Amino acid sequence: MTRLLITEITRRGPAFCVIGLEREKNRIRSVRPVTATANSWMHFPYLRGDVLQCDLAPFSGSKPHVEDRVSTRGFRKESAVPEPGVVTYLRKAEIGTTLEDLFGCVLHENKTGSGLFAKPREAKRSVCGTVTQNLRLELCANELRATLALPSGEVLRDLPVVDRDWRDFIEAALATSRGANRLARLKHFLNSQFQSKVLSCPHHFIRLGLTRPYHDLCWLMLDTLIPLPKHDWLGEF
Repeated sequence: MTRLLITEITRRGPAFCVIGLEREKNRIRSVRPVTATANSWMHFPYLRGDVLQCDLAPFSGSKPHVEDRVSTRGFRKESAVPEPGVVTYLRKAEIGTTLEDLFGCVLHENKTGSGLFAKPREAKRSVCGTVTQNLRLELCANELRATLALPSGEVLRDLPVVDRDWRDFIEAALATSRGANRLARLKHFLNSQFQSKVLSCPHHFIRLGLTRPYHDLCWLMLDTLIPLPKHDWLGEF
């Protein structure tokens, strides 16, 4: 039986990818539960911070997704950890302060568009935590994207934000807003108040991830942005 502290719930399309932290002897490491037939979940009724009991079997997934484990049964919630506590554990897991630290390899800029990518055979892992002193959130075709600066001063530009809670928040903001200029107002709100809300939080933290190989490239994503958005922020917007 494995106890997982759920730290990532990401969404792309209708499916969810889940990552949790497992304590193994004297270290804390990331584990990605997957099914025997898919890398994602169509239904995941749990929250970040939930501690789940589960049965996991070893799985020789393709690099760099070395965190994959097959879930052989369902999950059972045991307890929950508040958001600051989740960050305390994340700071003890995989963490990087430079581009090369993140995944143990060189990250390449997309010369013909946006984003960054790693080559799957070079990356040593597929998820890593970091902090930033500078953050910009913006909408591109109704998709939330982020630019941030690492402690080293290196900049990660135009990353898709796949955090389930942030995606849900943006969709709710667009759905409840009225008026022809709702996109312009939301973009202004993202670039002004959101930045201060996130960076002024004493436990703000970011987790970055790599996609599954696509045309032999793994694209960089922003998996988790803490603090998670609060519902009452919609009222301010």
